[in-house]
Amino acid sequence: MKFNEELGRLLDVLGNETRRKILLLLTKRPYFVSELSQELGVGQKAVLEHLRMLEEAGLVESRIEKIPRGRPRKYYMIKRGLRLEILLTPHLFGSEVYEPRDITKSPEYEQARELIKSQEPVQVKMRELAEFLSELDERIREIVKEKRELEEVRMLVESYIENVMRRMLDENRRMFEEILAEIEKILPPGYARRIKEKFMENI
Repeated sequence: MKFNEELGRLLDVLGNETRRKILLLLTKRPYFVSELSQELGVGQKAVLEHLRMLEEAGLVESRIEKIPRGRPRKYYMIKRGLRLEILLTPHLFGSEVYEPRDITKSPEYEQARELIKSQEPVQVKMRELAEFLSELDERIREIVKEKRELEEVRMLVESYIENVMRRMLDENRRMFEEILAEIEKILPPGYARRIKEKFMENI
């Protein structure tokens, strides 16, 4: 499946109001089908179909849990760690989906583990955890700000590359093909694929 088809399919899935409501509910806690049906005022058969589409799109996952009385229940939840980014510029429209990965055993991770396992009195432990959480939050905000600034620079460079390549395609196709063959080996994989698909349509 081509990138544009994948993006179109994902946007179609998110374009449905009921599916967006399901995702919003699942950000609060895991739900099973009859609960979602009751919350949404939608039949269970329709809810199951929406959940199937969300699962196929990689947005939700499910698990089966046994209960003391009755049949096991299938719970649905947001897929752990999934992040979707949509990029829209005058010359580029695309998305990136970041799948969940194992947590890197960073110094922060080890520090969190030590604080959680600490045998300090609960008042001391909670204060230390709160201070650590505040430090993490500040660092994340700094990283997000830096990421936003870098993305603006990236968009500037991407737009310039596309403008030059577009002019070159109109004026000197042979040079365009030579340069494209050379830079596609250097460009970031996701962007290389998009730019190649965009310009190869016109070759």
